[in-house]
Amino acid sequence: MHVVVTEKPSVARDIARVLGVKSSKTGYYEGNNYQISWALGHLVEMLQPDAYGTQYKAWRMATLPIIPDEFQYGLIQNDGAKTQYHVIERLLKQPNIESVICATDAGREGELIFRLIYEKSGCQYPIQRLWISSQTETAIKQGFAQLKSGKDYAALYDSALSRAQADWLVGINATRAFTIKYANAQGVMSVGRVQTPVLKMIVDRFRANQAFQSQSFYEVFITAEVEQGTFKAKWADTQSDRIPTADAAEAIAAAVATNPNGRITRLTEKTKHEHVPLLYDLTELQREANRKFKFSADHTLQLAQALYERHKILSYPRTSSRYLSKDVAKTTSAVLAGLPDVYQESLVYIHDHQRSLAPRLVDDTKISDHHAIIPTEKKAVLAQLTSEEARIYDLVARRFLAAFYPMCIKHQTDVSVVVAQHTFKATGMVVHDLGWRVLYPELDSVDKTPVLPKINANESVNAQNPTVKLGKTKAPALHTESSILGLMETAGKDSDDESVREALKQCGLGTPATRAQILEKLIHVHYIQRKKNKLIPTEKGEYIIDRLGNHALTSPELTGQWEKRLNDMAERQYLRKDYMEEVKKFTNDIIDSVVAMPSDDQQPDGEVFGPCPVPDCAGHIVETPKAYSCSKWKETGCSSVIWKVMSEKEIKKTHVKELLKNGKTKCIKGFKSKSGDSFDATLTLVSGRVQMVYGEPLGQCPVCDSGQVIQTPKAYSCSTWKDTGCPMAIWKQVAKRAITSDEAKALVTSGKTNVLDGFTSRAGKSFSAALVLNGGKVEFNFD
Repeated sequence: MHVVVTEKPSVARDIARVLGVKSSKTGYYEGNNYQISWALGHLVEMLQPDAYGTQYKAWRMATLPIIPDEFQYGLIQNDGAKTQYHVIERLLKQPNIESVICATDAGREGELIFRLIYEKSGCQYPIQRLWISSQTETAIKQGFAQLKSGKDYAALYDSALSRAQADWLVGINATRAFTIKYANAQGVMSVGRVQTPVLKMIVDRFRANQAFQSQSFYEVFITAEVEQGTFKAKWADTQSDRIPTADAAEAIAAAVATNPNGRITRLTEKTKHEHVPLLYDLTELQREANRKFKFSADHTLQLAQALYERHKILSYPRTSSRYLSKDVAKTTSAVLAGLPDVYQESLVYIHDHQRSLAPRLVDDTKISDHHAIIPTEKKAVLAQLTSEEARIYDLVARRFLAAFYPMCIKHQTDVSVVVAQHTFKATGMVVHDLGWRVLYPELDSVDKTPVLPKINANESVNAQNPTVKLGKTKAPALHTESSILGLMETAGKDSDDESVREALKQCGLGTPATRAQILEKLIHVHYIQRKKNKLIPTEKGEYIIDRLGNHALTSPELTGQWEKRLNDMAERQYLRKDYMEEVKKFTNDIIDSVVAMPSDDQQPDGEVFGPCPVPDCAGHIVETPKAYSCSKWKETGCSSVIWKVMSEKEIKKTHVKELLKNGKTKCIKGFKSKSGDSFDATLTLVSGRVQMVYGEPLGQCPVCDSGQVIQTPKAYSCSTWKDTGCPMAIWKQVAKRAITSDEAKALVTSGKTNVLDGFTSRAGKSFSAALVLNGGKVEFNFD
């Protein structure tokens, strides 16, 4: 009897069907000399710290680090998982088993799922490994005909086990240490080997975006007239095409206007060949789906998994390769035959032109466990797919078809024109053969490059319409899942160590199979949130990064070094014993560094910005992680605070100093209302509290004489109304007519306005009237 263990019930059902196993038992199938059972993902897990001693139940710094001499494992605390484990355990303990066949997913995590079950059951029977890249009937039959020895995957198991134990050691100890240190501030502070550097990248980008101050620059354009036509050209020197000041740009334009005669000084023409794009690995598929459809990485993975497992029309999705092996490349004609009729035009083109797969996509050395994601040979029935599944399938099918098309060939012309001793440049593009781009009509980057007229070297030019255009520098874009996935995959660019760079290039932060899970974990622990496809850190996320500072836990280099060793271990080039010793040492270092960190109430006060503006308070305004607040707040309860972010706008130190010195700031641009609308405002101090004023104050309050009349979203009202209850208010709309700031100012300063037109009565009739201010309330005057 052969006992087969799969990762999911659906896979067990498919294998049973292919092998002719028809009898369904409780928790397994039986027949034809096979018993086929299934896991439910992980059935066995690493135990929590209290399993190693009652001293670890309470979270105390004195008990850290927790480093077990031998890790203990138990069953997942779920009735269904426990029941299924015992089914598999009973099958594995039967006498006279010929072999145990591991048929879990062909990857590191799949290997771990099976091996933990196998080890906990105490089974001693030899292991055979089913290693396939699709769930089609053909693939399953071929896989069972070519089963591998389990010994060939022992090193992969070592790598998987080491990764899990390292994550446990770092995660458990760092999370406990940081939570104990800063528990009063934010609750449980989840820290992890992979999630923390990812969070750091998101926080850093967010802060760079918020702190960015746009700078103006100028560009000068001309219309260059040659014998056979005209073209646009832009001023450029050897370093930049941007001019820092308006005066300099206007001077260039004036020089050209005065002396418009110029000459072509450089003319280069070249043919550019744009190779077919690489096939998809999981990360690139997730990035593309996020860019095009705003799908999350996790959602794309679920869709791809459904196309692989349920529909069987996609190859194994959790791959890190974008290439095919030579053996798989030989089967592509069957894959083409399985594509649905919607791709008939492309299939006819490939057949009629006898196109073959692009050689650059076939490379055995670029494949570790699985080849790139491609359609399977099974005929896809699009009507059976959900609309979202169909979108993912179309991405993969279209990319696979592109692999059979020729390169895109473009002719590029670069021109330099000198006019009045100033150089202007232009680039033109003519598409000679769209090639594979014919499958991607939405790619309009080629069309944005103009076509130039026929130009001769050293030809005379007449420069017309010199024009100065104002431009603004743009803030670094907030991270989307697409951009952060790209950084997770290529985090090695931040490392100076070439070997680390190569390891990160191959694997980066996490693996294709775990990156979506990492992002979802950061959302689950409330470190980041999704807003309109952007990843935004929460206050808690920023807080933990501030506490970590430049700790090695925030560096992608750490993951790169460890990931390289894990890969080497899977290739039998690194010892598990050495790896675990490094991890244990690092865990000890984490605890030592956290103990040495100042807790929040020990944090140095930092820069003092000035006396607290609250009357009779003896404190000073100092910086804290989230705000600039009174140094005496714990002693006296002083509530003076200037938040570092107000209405999604960062309040800078210069703003705080100005506010404390002058009682108000200059107009600050870029606030955002709850509805998402942008607005500008001034910050003012009223009785030591910060208020937001929309525009300049209109004048002294005519009712209480102590406040200023300021703009709010709906009215012009007294700045002291929250403290004094001053009733002064001029609504921004009266009788369906908008009241301008000038009209409101007239009311404040003189008590009345001129006669105004455009009011509408409750009966819907238009009328004119002057407005007068009476006790802080607006009334009509018809005299």
